[in-house]
Amino acid sequence: MYTNSPSITNLLIATLTSGKSTRSFHRILHEREFKKYKKESVKVALSRLHKKGYINNSKLGWSMSKEGIRRLKETHLLSYISSPFKKDSATSMIVSFDIPEVDRKIRYWLRNQLKIFGYKMLQQSLWLGPSPLPLSFLKRLEDLNIRKNVKTFKITKRNN
Repeated sequence: MYTNSPSITNLLIATLTSGKSTRSFHRILHEREFKKYKKESVKVALSRLHKKGYINNSKLGWSMSKEGIRRLKETHLLSYISSPFKKDSATSMIVSFDIPEVDRKIRYWLRNQLKIFGYKMLQQSLWLGPSPLPLSFLKRLEDLNIRKNVKTFKITKRNN
């Protein structure tokens, strides 16, 4: 059964990164979002996150680890940006890219993101679609350290 509610893991990470005081396990359980989950389910989720090294448990309570923060940033960087373009926007830009095989996840993300923007694939790494590309997208390319691998070409008409 599909629901729109976030998973226990996502709720735990959101709670731990929100700056809320999480001094004890019982305080986490009393958070409004967690009341619908069994105590054992929350314990299992905390245990899994701890085992993966994403969270720490100390005398001060649960907190995000450096690895957890790094992973959260990585996950955020591969989230999708909604399209600012109308469905039938004119095609006025070509995007070409060369992403190395070691960055396969980023390459898949880029292809999917271009599809979201309404771009059509001409070849695996050559896409045609509307412009200008959103600044948030260009910033994301910088954050992913692939901006140098992505080239854009504006299409203009020439009157003779």
